[in-house]
Parts: sequence; C-alpha cells; structure tokens
Amino acid sequence: MSPGFAVFILMNNYFHDVATSMLLATAIAMRLLLEKIEQGSDAATLGYARRLVKNMVRLVWFSLAWIIVSAVPRVLTFRSFEWANAVQLHHEAGLIAKYVIAAAMMVAGVWLWAGLLRDLRQRGLLDD
Repeated sequence: MSPGFAVFILMNNYFHDVATSMLLATAIAMRLLLEKIEQGSDAATLGYARRLVKNMVRLVWFSLAWIIVSAVPRVLTFRSFEWANAVQLHHEAGLIAKYVIAAAMMVAGVWLWAGLLRDLRQRGLLDD
C-alpha cells in the first residue's frame, strides 16, 4: 500500500468514526434541546428551534451518507490496514472492542433519532 493511499484510508477511517459519533451526540443534544423547549416556548424560541432542528437533521443525514460511502474503502482495506496493524501491535482485542462500541453508538444513534424525528414532527418543529 502506497503511503499516500495509506493516509487516505487513515483519514477515511477517522472521519467514518467521527460521523458515527455524530449520530449519537446530535441525538443527545436534540433530546436536551426538546426538554428546554418544553419548559418555555415563546415565538422566538420556537423559531430558533425550528432552524436548529433543520440544520441538525441535515447534519445527521450527511453523517449517515458519509458512514455508508466511507464504509466501502474501510471494509475493502480492513484486513491489510487495520487488522494487520492490530495484529502486529497485539491490539486485536482493542480493535474488536472499538468496533463493538462503534456499532453500539450507531444503533443507539439511529434508534434515538428515529424517536426524535417522530417527536419533532408531533411538536411541529420539523416540516416533512
């Protein structure tokens, strides 16, 4: 593997991990926002919340798209890049743990966002 391609794969994998964490982080942030909106919802707050929700939903869709697209090179180079490095350094258990945590974050993020989208539509904060 050429050094340039290795850097590309390294950066791709890093941004794939960031996109995965964004799903969970934005879901938690949106849940906290909804709790604050329920406490006081004047017109200015609702207008701000609608704009924020619209941008957060765009970020989530971008994150999901990035996860799907960047998974292709990650999967294709897994054995020669990530796994080979983990074996060489005796970090196989750490790599497996990382993927278990990442999968849990992905599932939790998607699950939380599914519920959030339903709640946001019910509150009128998200236009279809």
